[in-house]
Amino acid sequence: MWNAVNLQSSINGREMIKKTLLLCLTIVLCQSGLAQEFRKSGTSGFAFLQIPVSARYAALGDAGITLSNVGADGLFVNPALVVLSDAQLSLSATHANWYVDTKHQALGVAYHLRGVGAIGISVINFDFGEIPRTANYIPGIFEPSANETSPFAQQGSYTAGATAFGVSLSRSLTAQFAFGATLKYVQESIDNYDASNVIADIGFLYFTGFHSMRVGAFLQNFGLETQYANEKFKMPQQLRLEISAELIGDLASPNRLTLIADAAQANDADERLHIGAEATLMNAVVLRSGYKFGYDYENLTLGLGLNFMWSQKRVGLDLAYMNHDLLESTVRTTVNLEL
Repeated sequence: MWNAVNLQSSINGREMIKKTLLLCLTIVLCQSGLAQEFRKSGTSGFAFLQIPVSARYAALGDAGITLSNVGADGLFVNPALVVLSDAQLSLSATHANWYVDTKHQALGVAYHLRGVGAIGISVINFDFGEIPRTANYIPGIFEPSANETSPFAQQGSYTAGATAFGVSLSRSLTAQFAFGATLKYVQESIDNYDASNVIADIGFLYFTGFHSMRVGAFLQNFGLETQYANEKFKMPQQLRLEISAELIGDLASPNRLTLIADAAQANDADERLHIGAEATLMNAVVLRSGYKFGYDYENLTLGLGLNFMWSQKRVGLDLAYMNHDLLESTVRTTVNLEL
């Protein structure tokens, strides 16, 4: 009886994988068609969704959809990773001062439910701050005062911002295959104008069984176009394919060296390549570096991670440095907590 039950479970698992892989192939073909149609147009909206959230992910040059031990960080990187955590409850909080006094912040919470997998909620916020409102002077009608030196009239200020709310589900279909999906409500506003949409992220992770090698796929920001004011634009869709493995040690080793290679195709840019390396020492100190190919001004990334116990809770602190050739370089901080 036990063997029959397990045989049926194995058959059901294989059938589920076949259906999931078929869905993945369908998505890849759809994304490929969209990329061919819109490639290099540069007209996608909601650009804040293209900014990496996790400091660990950012430090690896935007590579990492096949990483392990990510906890709630996986909500922003690849939802398929969330179920791999052995913590019942995990939290992730990120803050970064972005370019020209803007701020990028995120918060995620993941919880394991027996028989379901892992569920999570997340929020990403991009704050542009206050922006000066100006107007052109009109000779004879609207002219500057005698002491005015600016070519524009100052008329107070306005605000702008963007937010994404997500609900995620992550499941292990077998011991080697995990699947995750996130449904997101995204909204942007500038002064009195705003736009919103509902989009989805879909991710997969497969342990090949060859040493610690694993492969993953992640379709991000999949959805229909939306309208802002009187202009329509599409979502910043992106398909990522990645492979990673431990060059030294394995996933269970306290000392290990992980190498990652990631290829990405966005619907508004050329193909891009991300390479990352992560060295873990005694499961406590982590050194990271990455390089981004195919970008105009972004390239080198560096990072540091510290893992420790605090009040019987696992805490992770990650820092990421991202170089930019024209704008100021940025530093990103993520705090992870596992209960």
